[in-house]
Amino acid sequence: MLTCHHKLCLSCYSKLETSRKTMSGQPHTFLKCPFCKVCSGVEIGLCSDGTMTVATAQNLVAAGYEEFGVLCVRYFVPSSPGLKRDAFFPNSPEGKKVVDLLRIAWDRRLCFTFGNSLTTGQQNVLVWNLPHKTALDGGPPRHGYPDPTYLQRVQDALAQFGIK
Repeated sequence: MLTCHHKLCLSCYSKLETSRKTMSGQPHTFLKCPFCKVCSGVEIGLCSDGTMTVATAQNLVAAGYEEFGVLCVRYFVPSSPGLKRDAFFPNSPEGKKVVDLLRIAWDRRLCFTFGNSLTTGQQNVLVWNLPHKTALDGGPPRHGYPDPTYLQRVQDALAQFGIK
């Protein structure tokens, strides 16, 4: 029986069961329910090996969080033509918490994957699995700040992967 209490026959269970390793090399086995999509076990995504670095930038400001500096998160995936992506978070208690949770998501290969972009229609491009702010201003239309519900939305999205 799965965490969600749906039942599968042994044959279906074994076909859906997935084993993968985190970025840090820890193996996990999980199964995502085909009915309700709830994950049993620790879900590991498909992002290629890479690095996530966090730097503090006191000279930058995220609109709506002017009293705090900015945490700059850089993702680097060398096997994907030198893929680098930067994201910004307020250096506030809640912003720090989100970045700490994103470290777990990164290790579990869940921050992004490669697929078809819903916004541009391009194929085989980086697709965020979790919402990220890639601009310090411009609001939601530009993937920037201000966005008063953003940090809570990220935490809600992380919780769907079992990261709290």
